[in-house]
Amino acid sequence: MIRLGIIGLGEVAQLMHLPIIHDLDKDYEITAVSDVSPSLVEFIAKKYHVAESYTNPHQLLESENIDAVLILSPDQYHGEHISRALKNGKHVFVEKPVTLCSEELAEVIELKKSYPHLIVMVGFMRRYEGTFLKAKEILEKEPKKTQYLRFRDIILEGPFFIGQTRPIFYPDDISDEVIAESEAKKKAQLDSGIGVTATEEQRTTYQMMTGLGCHSFSAVRELFGVPKKILSVTTAAKGEQVVVVMEFDGFIAIYELINNQQVVQFDASIEIFQGDRKVLIKYETPYIRHQPTTVEVVESTATETKTTIYGPDFKDSFHTELEVFAQCIATGEEPKTTLEDGMEDLKIFEEIVALMGEGCIS
Repeated sequence: MIRLGIIGLGEVAQLMHLPIIHDLDKDYEITAVSDVSPSLVEFIAKKYHVAESYTNPHQLLESENIDAVLILSPDQYHGEHISRALKNGKHVFVEKPVTLCSEELAEVIELKKSYPHLIVMVGFMRRYEGTFLKAKEILEKEPKKTQYLRFRDIILEGPFFIGQTRPIFYPDDISDEVIAESEAKKKAQLDSGIGVTATEEQRTTYQMMTGLGCHSFSAVRELFGVPKKILSVTTAAKGEQVVVVMEFDGFIAIYELINNQQVVQFDASIEIFQGDRKVLIKYETPYIRHQPTTVEVVESTATETKTTIYGPDFKDSFHTELEVFAQCIATGEEPKTTLEDGMEDLKIFEEIVALMGEGCIS
């Protein structure tokens, strides 16, 4: 049984992680929780019968009653919390992005070398989804030359879905001092990652890429590796709409990210064109658990076309990745979503933001 501490008790924790961990009671016991909101800490501790509760995450990380920690705090605190967890001998599961800048992540990676017995896993849940793994199996079992790739995240769905599914406790007692300190820390990390002279459009795009785009880029990297070159970046709507064209080994890829349109939808997919075969991986919103997902494979000859649907798969990917985390702790096996793996995304996003400018549309 893994004694688990959780830092950050906001929407994602309440919608996904806490209920799932409660279901995984053969693997985990929640022994401590922490958040900057006193009322939220009290609410969660009471709801999940947690013995230890803190408004200071450092106290949680020093507790002798936890073996591992889930870091669900704001992005700008991830690096600090990972480092303190390692120094206190705790295994770590951290939500994406690992950090907001590659400089801080490099320091964390170097620190991790001193703790080889501890597991650090990054929460790229799409890479643990059954449909993604099935698509990867298909691509590897019968390799074909990829001729074109497009992937996208076009969404507006959070508040709409949350309001109809699971009740969320929203605190109103976070102090102005804590909010100001958090914003200052985020600004400092963005300055480090993309430069103090970065425009507001560049800052918006970078945060969209690290917040949502990293899911798609991380999955594509597992299938095809890192792009050889970012060819162009076009943004609009003050950086909230992004189109990236890139070169992989022998083919061109395009990524679309739109997070300000007004139609409620979750249009996230990876579409792989391989001449006489097309493989489509379609993701569903994580805000509604256990939605059926599928992989669609279209194959053509000179005389006919065949469409094969694999699935539906009802396994929740957040559930799967937390099972994998427990297994890694038990066996000592490294997860595929490591700190070094997360660094690849930050390098790509820093390059994308550096290319912004002439391609921006107001």
